[in-house]
Amino acid sequence: MHKTVLDISAAEGLVSRVGLLKVDTVPLWGTMNAAEMLGHCNVTNLSVLKWKGTIRKASVRQGIAKFFWMNVLPKFPRNVRGKKVFDMKGQIASDRFEEERKIFVDLVRKFHSHQHPLTAPHPVFGPLNTAEWGKVIYKHLDHHLRQFGI
Repeated sequence: MHKTVLDISAAEGLVSRVGLLKVDTVPLWGTMNAAEMLGHCNVTNLSVLKWKGTIRKASVRQGIAKFFWMNVLPKFPRNVRGKKVFDMKGQIASDRFEEERKIFVDLVRKFHSHQHPLTAPHPVFGPLNTAEWGKVIYKHLDHHLRQFGI
């Protein structure tokens, strides 16, 4: 069974792990510092929680990517590049670390209490339902915490 941010215990596990992160923790891979990584996670999570718009049907390519990433890969691989709009490198100063961590925790806790379906399209996978978003978000946050050895 895949972990999901929609499950309180899995979400609180992420919250506990991010509590171990320090502003000067060095990443095991990638170029973001800890504050930038938290900002990246926060921007992506907000985009899912606040998304409004119309849903287009997934392409065949998106369907294949979604199946592979959600069912075959146990974890997101290292050094995967995301959309430029979510790139926070050089965008968040280290002195915002504690503020970004608080936002991270607040957003993680919003997912399991969110009252509306999560319907935002994923840039690679296309439309996802709430259950799929819960799994993808968990994998994404886990990926970045592992990036920092947590």
